[in-house]
Amino acid sequence: MAAKGTSRTTELSTKTKIGALLDRYPFLLEYLLSQSPKFSKLKNPLLHKTVAAFASISSAASLGGLDPDDLLMGIAAQIFKNSDDTVTLVNSAERTGSADGMSREERIQTFKEIVMRLHAGEPLDNLRRTFHAILKDVSPAEVGAMEQQLVAEGVPETEIKRLCNLHVELFTADSDQPQLPPLPEGHPIHTFQAENAIAEAKAAELLTVVGGIGDERAYSAVRGDLKKGITDLSDIIRHYERKENQLFPVMEAHGLTAPPQVMWEIHDDIRAMFKATLARLDTEDRASVVEAVSELTAAVRDMIFKEDSILFPMVYEAFSEADWIKVRRGEAEIGYAWVDPGQAWLPAAAAPSEERAAARGRIRLDAGQLEPEVINAMLKHLPIDLTFVGPDDRVAYFSQTDERIFPRSEAIIGREVSKCHPPKSVHVVEEILSRFKSGERDTAEFWIELNDRFIHIRYLAVRRQGRYLGCLEVSQDVTDIRALKGQQRLLDWK
Repeated sequence: MAAKGTSRTTELSTKTKIGALLDRYPFLLEYLLSQSPKFSKLKNPLLHKTVAAFASISSAASLGGLDPDDLLMGIAAQIFKNSDDTVTLVNSAERTGSADGMSREERIQTFKEIVMRLHAGEPLDNLRRTFHAILKDVSPAEVGAMEQQLVAEGVPETEIKRLCNLHVELFTADSDQPQLPPLPEGHPIHTFQAENAIAEAKAAELLTVVGGIGDERAYSAVRGDLKKGITDLSDIIRHYERKENQLFPVMEAHGLTAPPQVMWEIHDDIRAMFKATLARLDTEDRASVVEAVSELTAAVRDMIFKEDSILFPMVYEAFSEADWIKVRRGEAEIGYAWVDPGQAWLPAAAAPSEERAAARGRIRLDAGQLEPEVINAMLKHLPIDLTFVGPDDRVAYFSQTDERIFPRSEAIIGREVSKCHPPKSVHVVEEILSRFKSGERDTAEFWIELNDRFIHIRYLAVRRQGRYLGCLEVSQDVTDIRALKGQQRLLDWK
C-alpha cells in the first residue's frame, strides 16, 4: 500500500489486472467484497495468485455482475481516498474494449446482428472483419456472456455454433489473451489439458498417414492402421462426456447456459463424424476416406483449441474452489480418455451429516421394512440403469451400477433434466414429461443399437394415489436376452 506522503502515478483501464492492483493496494480487497460476494474467492491466497493474476477489471466486473466502467471508477476513487497516489485513466477506446469505442451493450447488439446475417445466408467471409473488430479485446468470459444473452433472446444455439470457427481465429491471432497458470496434477483442467495434448498428437499422426495416401495400393496398406487410429482417437468422446456431466452443470449454476449447449452441439457433430468415418473405411472409396479423416481430425483439433483458449479460461475464472472439488469428485464415475489422475488432487469424502446418520433406521415399505443401505445396495445390483426425475423436472436420483449404459455422475443431481440431454432431443424429453404430468400417458418406450448392443429404454410415470411424483427412466442392455432360445430349467454355472 502506498503510504501517505509517498505519491506514485497509477494508470488504470478496464484491462488492468486485479492481481497487480491488490498487490499494490491491499485495501481494494475490502472494497471489492462490498461490491459483490463473488469476489470472496480473492481471499484465498492460492486463487489470489492465480485467478487474480490474469483477471482484468473488465472480466472481474463480468464475474461480479457489475458495469466495467463503474467498477473502474470505484477502484480509482478508493485509491484517491486511501493513498496519495495519482490515478490516470487511459483513453476511452481502451476502456470500452473496442477499437471503435463501442460499449459492451453495443458489442453484444453487433454480435447478434452478425448471427442473424449468417442466418440470412450472408457468407462468413463478409462478416469476418466486423467480428474481429468488435471482439478483439474481450476475454473468453465475455464471449460466453454474449452467447448467453443471445440464447436468452431466442437465438438458436445451432446458429451461434457457426461462429465457433471465428472464435478460434480470434484467439489464435491474439497473442495477448490470458494464459492459465500451471495447475497441479489431478486438477480437472490439468487432466483435460493432458488429454487434449494426447488427442492432438493422435490427430496429427492420422493426418500424416492420410497425407501419404497417393493411390489405391497405399490406401490398402494403411487401411487397417487408419481404422485402429480412428478407434483409438474416438476415446476423446469420454473426454466430452466428462465435460457434459461435470463442467456443464457447474457452468449452468453460474448462469453460463449458452456455451455448454453450443459446445454440446459440436460434440454430437464429432460423434457422428467418428461413426461416418469408420463406415467409410469399410468401403473401397479412397477419396471419400481421405476427406472424412481430414474433416474429423480438423474438427477434433478445433475443439481442442476452443477448450484450451476459450472454455478453460472461462470456467477457471468463474468457478470457486468448492466448484472444482465437486467436479473432481465425480470424474471417475464418467471415466477418462488416456489420462487417469488416480488419487491426485482428490478431496476426501465428506463425513456423513447428522441427518444422514439419523436415517440409519429401517424404512417402512408396502411389504416389509429395509434399512436404507440395503435398499441402496439392491438398486445398485439391479441389471438395469435407473434415473428418477422429480415433479420439478430435476434429476433426484440415479442408480450407481458397476457398468452403466449411459454415464452419470453426482453433478447431475438437482440439474434440470432437459440440460442432461443433447439439444436436438430436448423436445422429446419435454413432450414425455408434459404428457406424464397431464395424465395422458404413463409410459414411453425406445430401443436403439449402441456399440453393437441392443438397448431398451423405458420412461415410466410414477404416481401415488393419482398424484404425479416424477418420471423413472429404465435402461437395459437386452442383447443377450434377445438371443436366448429354448429353455433352461437347471442351474448352469459352468
